[in-house]
Amino acid sequence: DYMPSPDFEADDADETILGPFPEAKKAPRKARRPANLPSYLASLYEVPLLTAEQEVYLFRKYNYLKHKAAQLRDQLDPERPRSRQMDTIEQLYDEAVVAKNQIIRANLRLVVSIVKRYVAESDQLFELVSEGNESLMRAVEKFDYTRGFKFSTYASWAIQKNHARSFASEMKHRDRFRTASEELFNAEPEQRG
Repeated sequence: DYMPSPDFEADDADETILGPFPEAKKAPRKARRPANLPSYLASLYEVPLLTAEQEVYLFRKYNYLKHKAAQLRDQLDPERPRSRQMDTIEQLYDEAVVAKNQIIRANLRLVVSIVKRYVAESDQLFELVSEGNESLMRAVEKFDYTRGFKFSTYASWAIQKNHARSFASEMKHRDRFRTASEELFNAEPEQRG
């Protein structure tokens, strides 16, 4: 599935949408790493953020490549698919995955910053970052770049929504354990008597 755009039907769509990646007009400023992050997570802060122009470029390219692949897939003869056409479809999907991964890499630190708000213990950090990364990936697939909003706004909402569920579930599990432990602790003196 992809987000459609009238741009996809233009005669020069390949040239304008698949053209060169736009360079940032000024050098991105160095991101400040949060304290006490494991080195793997700290390294995410070395990946530059995307400019608004780069973000639109990547989302448009990602969706256009999926659009082109879907058009070719619809033209396939299910009885005798042509290998050249199948190879082209696979190549288009591979290129779409490259664009998607660029978007994801540039936004991974967003996941870390949101997770750090929810968790203080490092043992939960990796688990919640992993869940946040899954939310980020789904957000890339569902984001409608044609509306003019920043992806980080949409992704933040999606990640927080997911973390609100998982964090609440984790706290419920902890409370259940804590309650069971307290009941056991409180029950032991009465059973001895």
